[in-house]
Amino acid sequence: MARLVFLKRTPKEIEIFGGNIFFDIDGKNIGKLTLENQIINIAAGTHTIKMYKSHTYDTFIGFAESTITISEDEELMIKYSAPMMINQPGNMVITDYDVRKEEEIISDRERTIEHDFIVEENRKQEQDEKYKNGVIAVIVVSIIIAVIWGIYYATLIDSIW
Repeated sequence: MARLVFLKRTPKEIEIFGGNIFFDIDGKNIGKLTLENQIINIAAGTHTIKMYKSHTYDTFIGFAESTITISEDEELMIKYSAPMMINQPGNMVITDYDVRKEEEIISDRERTIEHDFIVEENRKQEQDEKYKNGVIAVIVVSIIIAVIWGIYYATLIDSIW
């Protein structure tokens, strides 16, 4: 019997992306990823694997699909990465199973997610700063225009009297 090892989700991945990640084999939902690897025994042959993520209002995003041919006693490792934007596909990587490689992939994913999250937060802070500066500039210009208009109006009224 062949085996498929669906790599677990990391706590940071769940925190940032939320939702559930489901996997189907040959059109039948088999399960969802958790904080533990999901190991599925499967008959040798050709199979279609599909993975996707739940989203709001009972919808799904990030579909990724691949057809594999697996032989008896072969073990494959499947890693799924959720999309950053809802209109993008997910990413599924299928390789031969290797314990050292598994640990490396999981730690790399955790570091990448953490790095991308920090970069995104910094970008948001930078945008907020630019927005605040823009609002301040508009307010200052409005005040200057109001003062100039007030002076002009006062001068106009003064010249009439």
